Amino acid sequence: MVSPNRVSVPTALPDAHDDRLVRSASALLISNATGALLGIAFWAVAAHLFNATDVGYGVDEIAAMVLLAFLAQVNLGIVFPRYLHAAGAKAPSLVRLGYLTSVVLALIAGTVFLIIPLHHAYIAGGAFPKIFFVIAVALWVVFGIQDAALTGLRKTFWVPVENTSFSIAKIALLPVFVTVAPHDGVFLSWVLPVIACIVPISYFLFLKVLPAHVAWASGRGSLPTRQAVSSVLVGEYFGGFAYIALQVVPALLVTARLGVAQAAYLQTPWLAGTTFDFFLFNIATSLIVEASARPRAAPAIVRRAVRLTVILLSPGIALIVLGAPLFMSVTLGAHYAHYGTRVLQLLALALPFTAINALYITFARLARRMRRVAVIQICITAIVLTASLLLVGSMGITGVGEGFLVGQAVVAIVVAPSVIRQYRRPNMAPGYAPGATLVALGAPEIGPLLDGSAPLAPSLLQAVAEPPRPTDDAGDGARAWQVPQWVPEWRWRGRAGSPPHSVDDAPREH
Repeated sequence: MVSPNRVSVPTALPDAHDDRLVRSASALLISNATGALLGIAFWAVAAHLFNATDVGYGVDEIAAMVLLAFLAQVNLGIVFPRYLHAAGAKAPSLVRLGYLTSVVLALIAGTVFLIIPLHHAYIAGGAFPKIFFVIAVALWVVFGIQDAALTGLRKTFWVPVENTSFSIAKIALLPVFVTVAPHDGVFLSWVLPVIACIVPISYFLFLKVLPAHVAWASGRGSLPTRQAVSSVLVGEYFGGFAYIALQVVPALLVTARLGVAQAAYLQTPWLAGTTFDFFLFNIATSLIVEASARPRAAPAIVRRAVRLTVILLSPGIALIVLGAPLFMSVTLGAHYAHYGTRVLQLLALALPFTAINALYITFARLARRMRRVAVIQICITAIVLTASLLLVGSMGITGVGEGFLVGQAVVAIVVAPSVIRQYRRPNMAPGYAPGATLVALGAPEIGPLLDGSAPLAPSLLQAVAEPPRPTDDAGDGARAWQVPQWVPEWRWRGRAGSPPHSVDDAPREH
């Protein structure tokens, strides 16, 4: 009889035609590429309809809203995907608590932001625009939380549908507001579709999905301990905030030093250039998913992920560097091309260094060293923003591109030796405790859920909170592992009383 605490794992990757790493990465890349293209289209249309100053107002107000919303979300984007399905009958209470906490924090954060003496010229004068901004922060929080809730409850089909609808709707609203409210038109076009998305999705979530989940759980359900949640949240929260700050703070910095029009010239090349960052982290997500599900195959998965990255980056860098002048002039016009072309080229030249840093962060996540993840992300953001602040005065917005290249390069040079060692011996984790491995060999695969089906594998936002612990009950010389205590029995037991031998063997979702 198979012990319920032990799981056999595959030792080799499947054939190329069944490469789950490539399939997973491709799906994420396609989804995010669609969103990125629609995002670039939004700013391109805005550039043609609005003057640069009004576009800059929108850039800054959206940046401030996104930054405050992340602060208020208290990492529910991690908690819900990681724990909501396993919560079973307790899922509605967890969702309601998350919504209430984040919305209250969002309202407080937005209000405090307007009270403190910062540069708020991008928000129109008068009480109503300021009240609307605070409400927009809360709406953006809910918009992100409901995606995480749908992911945690395994209704991910609706997430890209919702996000694509949002992207199309905000583009369609730009011509409406260009004459009605030019100062706030870009921001209104961005925020109002959020309301249209929140209402039906909230109805679907609270009145359809959650009641069905509770009925299906039949009273079963368990929440993790505070220690388990904290181990995930602490490292990810500060690292995640640094990552978000890296995306949105440069626009605010440029406005403060050079004016809102220059922030408009920065936005599209910055978005286009950093889109490849998302692609890199999508590949890293897939690497973590597959390596966590198949620990013994981790070395081969790592090498395949690196090859996939090289295949994507090599032509991508050449295309951006050579095609940047044409892309900027065709999509945005001569003024935007004059100021933004060099920025886009510098962001492309930083991609090899970004890839090294992304791989180091991935190794740290696989080894469950979340503090290192936070430290690296904070260091990158600190160097980029500091260098940008020093350079924009003399170089204009090109200084932001130079700062990004410098920040990524400095950190990459520091971590490159560790990345090279781990790539050469990916079953080891140099620099960590003696005997530590990239992914604990013999660790159980992702266990079945309430119905015995395979759950969503962990991703960048679903890091494993507690590593499994070895026990001494292995009877055949293999190492047995104890499932963490916060994982209830029904999480890993199959219908017949033992887990499936691989994720592929598990029944599909209900």
